[in-house]
Amino acid sequence: MFCIAGVSLVAWTLALQTLWRSREHLLTIQRMKDDLLANPRARFIAKAETTRLERTVWAVAALGTVLPLLGLLGTVLGMLASFEVIQIHGTGQPRLLAGGIGQALLTTQAGLLTAVPVLFFHHIIRDRVRLIRQETEILAHSERMGE
Repeated sequence: MFCIAGVSLVAWTLALQTLWRSREHLLTIQRMKDDLLANPRARFIAKAETTRLERTVWAVAALGTVLPLLGLLGTVLGMLASFEVIQIHGTGQPRLLAGGIGQALLTTQAGLLTAVPVLFFHHIIRDRVRLIRQETEILAHSERMGE
């Protein structure tokens, strides 16, 4: 559970930070279109920031994908604990089995409950960063065309 909580915290931090940075970057691009057309250094900085955002989006996706797998790992460990109880005490004491089964269900639930919102935000951020990439490509194309 600590691993799920830690990965979830990192994923949410990156997702919200990237959402905020992408919003600010898009507004900056829209405000400075004329400067970006005239200044190659400004275009380079805009492209570099877009590339950083794309890498962060990838990291959010990776963390969102890992979360249910960590839940599955907890499920396996909980079931192994239950089988160990069965091996030692037999099946006559269901209270002893409940601890392992509870661990299995709780970690599965935690993995899924943390992964689904992270992946949802990943799609929102990914689409925003794609829009930013398109804006920077349009500016680069406009500069080449002499507009």
